[in-house]
Amino acid sequence: MLFLGFRMIWFFDKAGEKLRYEITRDRVGGCYKVVITRPDGTESVEEVDEPTELIERSVQLMNSLRGDGWTVA
Repeated sequence: MLFLGFRMIWFFDKAGEKLRYEITRDRVGGCYKVVITRPDGTESVEEVDEPTELIERSVQLMNSLRGDGWTVA
């Protein structure tokens, strides 16, 4: 995991493929974004407003990734 100011990044691995899981905070709007970048370069982006929502959603997403065979690199 890397922490870069308003950005936290995790890298996941599955059968030699890499997935990037990133949390950022919009300084202007104040919302949090969860960005998942898949090995083929496609991204999914979710926005949440509250820190508690961010934690709950992040746990759900990371558990789903682990359930699909991804491991933290």
